[in-house]
Amino acid sequence: MASFDETLTRMLARVSTARDKRQGSIIYDTLAPVAAELAQQSIVATIFQEQVSILSAVGINLENLAANHGITRNQATRAIRIGEMADTDGNPIDLTIGSRFSVPALSGGQIFVLTERFEVTGRCLLECETAGTVGNTYLGPVLPLFTINNLGSAAITGTYTPGEDTETDEELRKRIIERINNRAFGGNVSDYKQFTTAIPGVGAAKIFPIWDGGGTVMVSIIDAEYNPATSEFINVVQTAIDPIPNSGEGLGIAPIGHRVIVVTPDKLSINITASVNLQTGYTIGQLQSLIEDALLEYILEVRKQWSDSDGLSIFVARITSAIISLPGINNVTNVLINGSPTDLNIQQSPLSQHLPVLESVVIN
Repeated sequence: MASFDETLTRMLARVSTARDKRQGSIIYDTLAPVAAELAQQSIVATIFQEQVSILSAVGINLENLAANHGITRNQATRAIRIGEMADTDGNPIDLTIGSRFSVPALSGGQIFVLTERFEVTGRCLLECETAGTVGNTYLGPVLPLFTINNLGSAAITGTYTPGEDTETDEELRKRIIERINNRAFGGNVSDYKQFTTAIPGVGAAKIFPIWDGGGTVMVSIIDAEYNPATSEFINVVQTAIDPIPNSGEGLGIAPIGHRVIVVTPDKLSINITASVNLQTGYTIGQLQSLIEDALLEYILEVRKQWSDSDGLSIFVARITSAIISLPGINNVTNVLINGSPTDLNIQQSPLSQHLPVLESVVIN
């Protein structure tokens, strides 16, 4: 991309030195507007070049390129949670579909609406009115927005289908590149991965073919926030891919003859201990939450690699780097991961799958 000054300099160099080319001269004033327009067109050409490449396009331009490969941006979905209702005597009670409940304000204040009742009295589905992952995390009592006769308690007790945020440009770009590099066909690994991750609420999937003999497939999933999936959500995905009562009959997404089991990795609690040397004027109390947030971000980064790796690693050096980059910290020593001073390596196999989740951070 040529700047205005570079373009004008080259244009003036083409004019004979016998002419007056100083600023304000006829030659200069004639060429300057042309140089400005050429420089502007150079900028436009550079932007155009970036926006027609999958590697650098953003926004609607990236969506247009995705459409060429049969891919559309995933929009935000609403979380569907499991609710349990009881009357004033503590007995399960069924409520009217459409009843609305609010999460306490200190926990976000999201509104949930009752959309379906289970066969078991008192259990129901509650859909968050706000799309995105914001509706995934709360567990506990909710309050009815309007008086409901004989209602003693109402609570969210689990997750049926996690909500997802609108797909980012980088997430969409990754899907396009995967579609180009990995051809999905006839129930191969790429096919399973693509149709599993297309199910709302699935954040990532790992496929283990012929894990228990010919025709068997293990599909391991994590939710939209890269956490282990709940048992209720596993059942939702299992039914969509290969319903258990009719396994192998092709009544789900899986091809006929494929017996699929859907699982999720076990949670591996990560407990981190470290000693820090603080700058003058700082205290552990001031920095504790900042350190926890930095380590949560690092562990999340590790979990995002789960679907594309045979093993995960949590490095002492990365933990040290995450902490020491924060303001107020001079040095970090004695870093322990689950009591060990060495890196933690987590191997993955069909019968041994673990996903690291930060459990505690102790700073000395």
